[in-house]
Amino acid sequence: MRNKSRIILSSILLLIIAFIGCAKKPAIIKGTVTDEDNKPLGGAAVFSVPQRYSTLTDTLGQFIIDGIESGQYSLLARLGEDSAMVNIGLIEPGQTLITTIKIRIAPPPPPPPEKPKEEPKPVPAPKVEKEVEFIDPVLKNSDKVLVLADKEFFKLFEVESSDDLVWEMKKGTTSKLKFKDGRMYEGYFSGPSSEYFETAARRCIYDNKLWIYTHGPEQTPAEGREIYITIPLGLPANIDIDSMIVFYGFPKFPADSSPGSVKFRMVGETADGGISILLDWEKIDHATNGNFFKKQIPTLGDNRKIQYVSLEINSDGDAVWDAFLIRPLVYFSVK
Repeated sequence: MRNKSRIILSSILLLIIAFIGCAKKPAIIKGTVTDEDNKPLGGAAVFSVPQRYSTLTDTLGQFIIDGIESGQYSLLARLGEDSAMVNIGLIEPGQTLITTIKIRIAPPPPPPPEKPKEEPKPVPAPKVEKEVEFIDPVLKNSDKVLVLADKEFFKLFEVESSDDLVWEMKKGTTSKLKFKDGRMYEGYFSGPSSEYFETAARRCIYDNKLWIYTHGPEQTPAEGREIYITIPLGLPANIDIDSMIVFYGFPKFPADSSPGSVKFRMVGETADGGISILLDWEKIDHATNGNFFKKQIPTLGDNRKIQYVSLEINSDGDAVWDAFLIRPLVYFSVK
């Protein structure tokens, strides 16, 4: 009798131990995620709700979530923007539950209608503004006057210098000039080379007037340098020269410009070779920069029939700032 009681007690203890072991053992959920056609969906995310556990499906769409505590659960499966949820219900301790989740995969949106290709608009050619021809203010008046810095005369200039630069302007190139620090900021170059300042003559626009512009070399010969410019007037026999006016001087330089000076004279020649000095040597110091001088030359006798005017400019050896401006005007009348 005593042995039978022991056997019964042992069985009860084993049942209690087994029950306690099952109560502590976690549950497992296994499953497969497919589309509506039962095609497995690999890489889908599976979440428990409440969200305590998560995993991803393998290439066969299968998943396992273990270590689940007992309780009420649902499962949410998501692939991209599509998802589906199933209610699992109560999960008992140690339970293994198998389920399938089907996700309805939405079809991709139709492609947007193809826009008709627009024909490329023709690119307008860049507008080239024609340079306005500059007309000297004196030429706009009704007076009969020759501006010897005008381009028509400039083509005919015959220029040479004491350091053997000799050329005819009509054989040279022409290009626009710009200068800084108060020197020429616009004008036109004509001579053997537009790359160097060591040229004997240019024409330029300064103070809204046409001028002849000369510049000595940066390294002047020890004996100085002279520039000779001969200008044929080309006046017919029935024309008489009434007077000449010449303006001359230095354009405005920086205040610290180097000292120096230039001598200048003007000579006339008739068709038969008669020579006369219209303006004898005038010396202009660099200190006068920005100031211009005016000389009126009355013409008497043979000077009324002058056919050539020669300008002689002599640098005293310091040519760095010898940017000398000359503006000869010849007034005439018809017999």
